[in-house]
Amino acid sequence: MKKRIPAYPLFVNDPFFSIWSKSDKLNDANTIFWNGMERKTFGFLTVDGVAYSFMGLVKNALPLTQTNVELNAFSTDYEFECEKFKLRVSFVSPLLPNDLELLSRPVCYMTYKLTPKELLKDVKVCLALHEEHCYNKCDDTVIGGVFDMPHYELAYFGRNRQLPMSHSFDSTAADWGYMYIAAEEAFFTNESTLHSFALTGIPTYAYTDADKKALLGVNKYENIDSLCEGKFLVAFDEPISIFYYGDWHRGYYFRNGKTIFDAVEDAYLDFDETMAKIDAFSSDLDKKLEKYDDNYSLLCKAALRHTMAGHKLIEDRHRKLLYLSKECHSNGCIATVDITYPAMPLYLIYNPELVNAMIRPVFEFAKMPVWKYDFAPHDCGTYPYAFGQVYGIRGNAMENDKYISNSFRRDRWNGIIVTHPYIYTYPSNVDIYKLEGQMPIEECGNMLIISYALMRCHANDSLVKENYELLQKWFGYIKNNGLIPDNQLCTDDFTDRVDANVNLSIKAMVAIKCFSLIAERFGYSEDSKDALACLEKYRNQFYDLFDKCENQPISYKIQGDSYSLKYNMAYDVLFDFGIFSEDMRRKEIARYRKENKHLGLPLDSRSDLVKTDWVLHACALTDDVDIQKELYAGVANYLNESIDRVPFPDLYRGNIGHLKDVQNRPVQGGIFILLLKDILKK
Repeated sequence: MKKRIPAYPLFVNDPFFSIWSKSDKLNDANTIFWNGMERKTFGFLTVDGVAYSFMGLVKNALPLTQTNVELNAFSTDYEFECEKFKLRVSFVSPLLPNDLELLSRPVCYMTYKLTPKELLKDVKVCLALHEEHCYNKCDDTVIGGVFDMPHYELAYFGRNRQLPMSHSFDSTAADWGYMYIAAEEAFFTNESTLHSFALTGIPTYAYTDADKKALLGVNKYENIDSLCEGKFLVAFDEPISIFYYGDWHRGYYFRNGKTIFDAVEDAYLDFDETMAKIDAFSSDLDKKLEKYDDNYSLLCKAALRHTMAGHKLIEDRHRKLLYLSKECHSNGCIATVDITYPAMPLYLIYNPELVNAMIRPVFEFAKMPVWKYDFAPHDCGTYPYAFGQVYGIRGNAMENDKYISNSFRRDRWNGIIVTHPYIYTYPSNVDIYKLEGQMPIEECGNMLIISYALMRCHANDSLVKENYELLQKWFGYIKNNGLIPDNQLCTDDFTDRVDANVNLSIKAMVAIKCFSLIAERFGYSEDSKDALACLEKYRNQFYDLFDKCENQPISYKIQGDSYSLKYNMAYDVLFDFGIFSEDMRRKEIARYRKENKHLGLPLDSRSDLVKTDWVLHACALTDDVDIQKELYAGVANYLNESIDRVPFPDLYRGNIGHLKDVQNRPVQGGIFILLLKDILKK
């Protein structure tokens, strides 16, 4: 078996419904949650008294020989074989970005096709979940049961003491909610009975307080000698999904009073329709990918479900869409601006209104009294709580004064699981943020570019229009501070921050152009002229310094040779602004080709760190498809070769292939930027 990606998506829907395989062979290891914690999920068959496993480590079962694995946009498909039959199993998450009902319905499928090589008299196809799916690291009594539904049985389990919304930390699963399996027959049972079933072939209800609990779904067949196929449904039901500035919300699917029973029934009955929608989307994606190679196809298909499942869709009290990201494994923030900026190409292609839904919470928080700055916020809280920015906050240590104390115990490395006070309610006279912990140019630039991108990609522009004064303020900040940024954080400071960061300066210029067009769109001609004059001034100074350089350095102040990926030029190219000349981009690309390594193109000359979304943004600086293929090949090599078995890390060490800190982040939507470029060119 050739390895394809570090971890394979199985049942993925949102940040708390996320089950992956960490092995090349599905039955070589137990499945995991996105953060790497074990979440045992078992798949096996009993055939004429013999048990065969295809997923997880099933006691008393013979592992089937896996012959293939294929990654598609919305499914991961496995093939197995033994002397008696062939088996094809598909794990389907219908997270279509252009279908809000499907992407928000918390139900996934496991389908199978069983092809006998001889007459099989007694066959049971089985799917089981261990109680680890019911909580984070907290052991607790698990309860459950079975519902007799018209077309299937529906087994469920969850913690006896539900703790809804009991933490807002980063690398955690939920300590609340209920998991469900729908099958011909379903059982709430225990772990030992589950494994004994592999010996006896007899599923039973066996409840004991001492044993770990399990859900079991069973589909039965008798005397089969030709293809048979079927499905299981797996669902997750949260009593509450999101806290949003004082309101408690369930997921979008439940907005009009539907229940998890409706969700499972809808998913069961519209299965064929759902598969047809998936096929249509996948065919369209394959057509868009025709000019590229297998590597880019792999990157897009590895990124799609991954990115979608890093968000949660809800409606606010005004029935406005909110599409809330979780900054998985990098601090857990919700609605992070520098997650939306890299992730948005996927959504600009398929559903720009979801980008509107990403930035709506940012605009709302920026108008609250506690946010006193004339630059844009970084985030809106810590998932699943949107209660105000937590990045760069004071109050993590005892040495703070009495007005701050140690109110925010947020260190993601100390293992303390926390929630936080409701920052959005704080008065304007509090001083809870460290200025040195903010990203002023980064986030102002991001919000201006995102806002114009929405208009360019034909989204509803009412949200941008009603927040024009904020965009005007953020343009003012860039106008005064953007050409040569002072020593401040940006999204690339994984080694250290860069004083006078040239790439930030580039972002500022693209953002100024975006603001000029936004102002023009809404009839603010003087603002538009002001922005264009500022851009001309910035551009002239930039060219005076760098037009004759072999490539632009990492900093205005650096002495000697250096480089960094100028991925912020990407939207200058996509929007055909022409701020930076073709010759400048050509020289940048020449340097990138020189620095490119087998496992990827390093972010800058300070280290070997590779950032996947920015590599693809850098590829957008050239129209030469062969050069693009050359530059993104290393990311595909990393997927094939890394020993880190976690969902698609976006930051890793290119020399040794080990991830650095982050995994499962929604930024991978940025991989679709080359397809977005193709569409905008048309």
